[in-house]
Amino acid sequence: MKTNDNEYHFNLFKPTTEHGRKNRNIILTMVLIWFVSVFGFQLLLVILQKPTPEKAYTTFESVWDNVKTGNASVTEKQDFIKSVISVYGKSSVKKENREILRNGVTGVVFSMVSDSGKVLLAGNISSLLESKEKLSTANDEEYVQLQSSLSETKKSINEMLDPVIGIEPTSVEASILPYCLNNSDKGLSQDDIDALPKVMKLYLVHNQSFLTDTKFLGFPFHYFYTAEFLLILFVMLCLIYYFRIEKLDKQYFTT
Repeated sequence: MKTNDNEYHFNLFKPTTEHGRKNRNIILTMVLIWFVSVFGFQLLLVILQKPTPEKAYTTFESVWDNVKTGNASVTEKQDFIKSVISVYGKSSVKKENREILRNGVTGVVFSMVSDSGKVLLAGNISSLLESKEKLSTANDEEYVQLQSSLSETKKSINEMLDPVIGIEPTSVEASILPYCLNNSDKGLSQDDIDALPKVMKLYLVHNQSFLTDTKFLGFPFHYFYTAEFLLILFVMLCLIYYFRIEKLDKQYFTT
């Protein structure tokens, strides 16, 4: 088959040859498959998702009314503190939300210790915050000394609070607790009372469905689909396009 130079010209939007039209159709089909694979799955996630709370949020909800009115028992206060710590330990928590969480924990913790204990606790927290602040500008030797001071101060805080709060000294919660406290109990403002449940819900209630709960090759299915399968699909579409366009070229341009 003889061809002229114009037959090699390709315009995606206004193909002028039969080869160009078929090439355009192949490209549009590939784009459509990719679009449906990406956004169709996201739409399916939205349709099927169901808000599912973590256990810590369920615990928080069960004790919050008594905590905010000051009628909580020791056990309820302990549950409250542990549930808030579980959020404070998340790296994604924003600075302003951390402040709300600290106010909540501080108020309950200070209500569980004696007056003399409050003075000692406030001093240890002030020492902890001061050492932590100095870390950013410390040289190597000072850094080691400050880290040692931090460890000792955290240990002192935990030794004082563990018997009251019921947190194991070697637990993750014990390592987070000292940083959840302010050096004085300012009490929960009305703004904090209004905001705390919203903060807890934000970080402890997640949208889930069988697409997120199902495991595939050791990964949650939605993670495997978006992080692995879509990359594989993209490569496969490129290969399919290559073979289809090669066949098309042979059909129209072979002399």
